[in-house]
Amino acid sequence: MRSNWKNNIKVVLLLMLLFVAAACNKNDHADHADTYTCPMHPTVISDRPGACPVCGMDLVKKAKAGEEVEITEDLARLIKSPNETVVASIKTIKGEYKKVAVSLEAQGIVTYDTRNIYTIPARIGGRLEKVYIKYPFQSIRKGQKVAEIYSPELLTAQRELIFLLENDSQNETLIQSARERLRLLGATETQISNLAANKDIENTFTIYSPYDGYVVAENQQAPAAPAPQAQPNSGGTGMAMSSGSGQTSGSAMSNATSSTAAINENLIREGGYVSTGQTLFKIVNAFAMRVELNLPSASASAIKKGSEVTLDFGGGDQQKAAIDFIQPYFTQGQEFLTVRVYTHKTDKLHIGHLVKAIITGVSVEALWVPKEAVLDLGVDQVVFIRTKNAFKPKKVSIGARTDKEIEVKQGLSSTDEIAINAQYLVDSESFIKTPK
Repeated sequence: MRSNWKNNIKVVLLLMLLFVAAACNKNDHADHADTYTCPMHPTVISDRPGACPVCGMDLVKKAKAGEEVEITEDLARLIKSPNETVVASIKTIKGEYKKVAVSLEAQGIVTYDTRNIYTIPARIGGRLEKVYIKYPFQSIRKGQKVAEIYSPELLTAQRELIFLLENDSQNETLIQSARERLRLLGATETQISNLAANKDIENTFTIYSPYDGYVVAENQQAPAAPAPQAQPNSGGTGMAMSSGSGQTSGSAMSNATSSTAAINENLIREGGYVSTGQTLFKIVNAFAMRVELNLPSASASAIKKGSEVTLDFGGGDQQKAAIDFIQPYFTQGQEFLTVRVYTHKTDKLHIGHLVKAIITGVSVEALWVPKEAVLDLGVDQVVFIRTKNAFKPKKVSIGARTDKEIEVKQGLSSTDEIAINAQYLVDSESFIKTPK
C-alpha cells in the first residue's frame, strides 16, 4: 500500500512538471511570434499578414523588443522636420567682404513744392454766381477769371461812390474813401474806373487770380510716389508676390477713386455761399515743382544728399539732378525712404507726371552674397547654411541690392557656407521654418 502511494505521488509530480514545461514553451513561442497591426488603426492586431478590416490598408509587422533602430547623429538630421533642415548636395559659397558701387532704380512722381502755395480769399461774403475752376490741378494764369460773386455789400459800396460823384463831386476825401472801400472789397482799379465813368452798377463782381499756377482743393494732399514693393528673387516666391501686388494695386485704385471724388466735392461750386475771408482756391506755383521718389529702407546706406539722379520723363526726355532731401517714412506697416529731387526744367512737366529714375549711389563696404542665395519670404529673408551634409535655414537682414548681389547686414558671417541657390532647397515659401 505504501509503495503504491509513493508511486502515485511520483506520477502526479511528473505530470505537473510536464504541464509547466508546456506552458513555458507556449509563452516563449508567443514572445517570438510575429504581430501585425494597422498604421492607421493601432487597435487592429493580427498574428498573420493581411488587410485592415476598417480602412483596407496592409497590416505591418510590429517591432519586437531589441529591434529598435539606433538614432545616430546623421540619422537625427534625416528625421528632423523637413521645414527645419534639408538634406541635399548642391554647390555652396561664402559671403565676401568688399566694396560695391550701388545704382538704384526707382519710380517717382512730379508733385508740387508745399512751400509755395498761395490762396485766393473771398474779400466779401455772398453767393457765387459763376465758377470757372472745374477740377483739381487745373492750370491758371495771373489775371484769369476764377469766379463771379453777388454781394449786397458790394452793391451798397457801388451806390455810395456813384452818389458821391453825382451829388458831391468836389469832396475828394469822401470819394477817395468810397474808392478805397471798393478796393478792400476786392474790386480792381479797372472795375472802379469803369464804374465811375459809366455810372452803371454791376450786380456781380468778377474775381481774378493774382498768381500763375495750378488749382488744388482745400483738403487735397500733394501727389506722392507709390510705396516700393518688396523685390522677390526669381522663382519660388513669384506667385505669392504677384498675388500680393495685385491686391495692393486694386486697393490703391479704389482709394484713389474715392479720394478724387472727395476732392471734387471739396471744390467750390456755383450757387455756393462764401463768407468774408474764406479761401476760395489754393494755387501752387507752376515753377516750384519737384520729383519725389520712394525707395526701400534697406537702400539708406547706398544714397546720400547730393547723389546724382537721372530722371526719365518718357518720350526721350531725360534730365540730370541731385538728391536734395531724404526722409524716412513708416506707413501701413511698411518702412521706406522718400527722396526729393528738384529740377529747373518744368516747362514740359505737369503735376502727377510719372517718372523713372536711376540713382548713382555710393560704394558700400559690406558682406555680399549672390542674389540667388537669399530666399525672400515676403516678411523674412533666409539663407541655407551648410552643416555637414544638411542645410539649415537662417534668417538674415539684407541691405542694398545690385543686379547680381545682395548686402547682408546681420545673421551671416564670412565663414558660413551657404547654398549658392536657395530656390533648389524649397518647393514653396511656406516650406521654410526659421529658428526663433
